Amino acid sequence: MKITTIASVITTALIPVMFSSTCMAYTSNDVESVNSGDVASTTEVQSDTTAKAATMPRFDDSPRYFVGINAGKSKLNGTDIATLGSDSQEASSPDASGFGGLSIGRYSANGGSRIYYSYEQHSADTQFSSALAYSTKTSLHLLNADRIFRADKSVNPFIGLHFGYGKTKSDSELSSGYKDSGLVFGLQAGVAWRASEQFTIELGLRHTVLPDNSKEWSATSGGNTYKFQSTQSTLSSAYLGANYRF
Repeated sequence: MKITTIASVITTALIPVMFSSTCMAYTSNDVESVNSGDVASTTEVQSDTTAKAATMPRFDDSPRYFVGINAGKSKLNGTDIATLGSDSQEASSPDASGFGGLSIGRYSANGGSRIYYSYEQHSADTQFSSALAYSTKTSLHLLNADRIFRADKSVNPFIGLHFGYGKTKSDSELSSGYKDSGLVFGLQAGVAWRASEQFTIELGLRHTVLPDNSKEWSATSGGNTYKFQSTQSTLSSAYLGANYRF
């Protein structure tokens, strides 16, 4: 009886322990299997991502050409004096007027700089105290060079220089007019936002020094012949532009 009782007690004690050990062994193996599967899956995903990253071209990993368009407001600064007999009058400073332009150029391989040609057409209305008035048209052919900061980011401040050729002429119903042309130079600064891999939107300021030649000319208005002295010195503008890279 004692032996039977002792065997019964041992059996009763061992069965739960054996069952528990079996479950633990199964659970441990199962967890190891799942973990191995997760590690393999993660490794495959990482390898796939690395392969794609290696084959996908970066935004500025090679030189990019671009074409652009811009528009904004510009102000022509200068002096215009009209003389009739012994009476002289100076025109008021022209208000800012709208302008437009086109550009084509190339970004460097790392996107840290760009060079480009741009053409701009500006206008200004010259108004004297009397009814005498005429418009001035200025066209600029410019070669620009910009230094771009934070090229690896979506927002890129820039600053640059430009020089080229400018031509200014009067445009009115007067019997005559004037023309002036010569070398121009200046600087620009702004900030660009890379909206996508191809499109960039930028906001900028530009200041250009014009030939600053004093031109004397005559024209008839209302039966009177006026003598004019015109000097155009600088052109300042603010613009919004959009560029397409390819």
